[in-house]
Amino acid sequence: MSQVLVGVFDSFEQADQALEQLTRTGIARSNMEVHAQNRTSAVPEEDLRIEQPGEHTEESASYKIGHFFGKLFGGGEQPAEVGHYQEAVRRGGAVLTVTVVDEAQMIAVRSALHEAGAVDIEERVSQWKNSGYEEYDPSAAQYSADETAVERQSFAVVRESLEVGKREVQTGGVRVYSRATETPVSEAVTLREEHAAIERHPVDRIATAEDLKAASVEVRETAEHAVVAKTAHVVEEVIVGKEASERTEIINETLKGTEVEVERVEGAPTGLPGDQAASLPVTRP
Repeated sequence: MSQVLVGVFDSFEQADQALEQLTRTGIARSNMEVHAQNRTSAVPEEDLRIEQPGEHTEESASYKIGHFFGKLFGGGEQPAEVGHYQEAVRRGGAVLTVTVVDEAQMIAVRSALHEAGAVDIEERVSQWKNSGYEEYDPSAAQYSADETAVERQSFAVVRESLEVGKREVQTGGVRVYSRATETPVSEAVTLREEHAAIERHPVDRIATAEDLKAASVEVRETAEHAVVAKTAHVVEEVIVGKEASERTEIINETLKGTEVEVERVEGAPTGLPGDQAASLPVTRP
């Protein structure tokens, strides 16, 4: 069962770009129509009637929108949105209608219209009502380019944001060297020596046979000498590494921005019967 999706755009160029994008995705041009005033389109002439300012004939864009939905609803009562679409065209916008044949195509087209910049018609109607709009009036004059520009004038609301990051910087460090050293030392040592001792004592006695035997005795002398040996001992270790600590720093900055205030200005009475003061809405984006 076929369905119709409607995209409302602020300009004909946006609607035309959306149409071209949908054409590249496989949507037949015969299933799409663009309704706008005072523009031309790549859509075949029989598929698009460009409405001239102030024109409300049966061939105008606003009329064709109503006629299109009239056929769609079989001549029955049309929803209020149809008048809103006609009002969007009157105010210089454009309406793109797309006939889809299945659910998958409907999802793809809806996404494409959103990405192309289609506006929320309910939100837009809410803005219009702030300036007195109630419903579409076929007898109302088309908006001029200047009127359209004034209605869509916007004021940016600016907010600065604070982003605090971190970066690592070199704050110094330590360098450790290992080098050989020489230290003079003195150490006392006791050395022992042994020497032969000869003692002679005068005696006077009769010699015996034992005394007459030949004999010899050898006595060796000894002396201790100092022997030096060195052994290296590890007496301390120096460990080189890093340890981390954290601190909290308060960043004080001033953020700049803008505020937009909306003030309603009453129109000056003209004094002519039947005249009505009109005001254009100024909206905050």
